[in-house]
Amino acid sequence: MNDAAPRTSKATKRKRGAIDKSAPLPPGDYTSIRVPIPPTSAFNKNRPVGCLIQAQLQHMYHAESARLPKEERDGRRPEDIHTEAEAASYIAAITKLLHPQRRKRSRPRPTS
Repeated sequence: MNDAAPRTSKATKRKRGAIDKSAPLPPGDYTSIRVPIPPTSAFNKNRPVGCLIQAQLQHMYHAESARLPKEERDGRRPEDIHTEAEAASYIAAITKLLHPQRRKRSRPRPTS
């Protein structure tokens, strides 16, 4: 059984959940898996933070404390974040501090 996905070019743009019916399938058996789009009721910004997000918060806090001087840090601790909305806000703030868009470094071109 061949479960490998067919290769697509980088120029191919597909929407989430869209299936390209024009692309030829590889010969042989294959398994098609439909992934449903979650309902809008699945979003709940007041949901308590789960274990995976808590681990991500710990990683973000570690990156913040290791890379930023004390005066530039956000000041929130992962233990103080209780909802997914608070977690999203913290992660967005730290990501913006760690990856500022105002400055891009150019790479030197190879000489050969």
